[in-house]
Amino acid sequence: MFLKTAMMLLCTAGIAFYMRFLVALCKERKPRSSGYWVRLRLNSGKDSIVELPERRKPMTRTA
Repeated sequence: MFLKTAMMLLCTAGIAFYMRFLVALCKERKPRSSGYWVRLRLNSGKDSIVELPERRKPMTRTA
């Protein structure tokens, strides 16, 4: 009985850790730029100049 409860708690803690890790990983990823090239095409007339946005600086913090 004690062993079964201990294993259940250990597995629950492992699942919670991985879920928290995946949520943090999803928050850290870059946003997708869907439609970016379409907007460039639409704005690229003869008299318009399209400038690329500045790139974000990489983070220097450790995990």
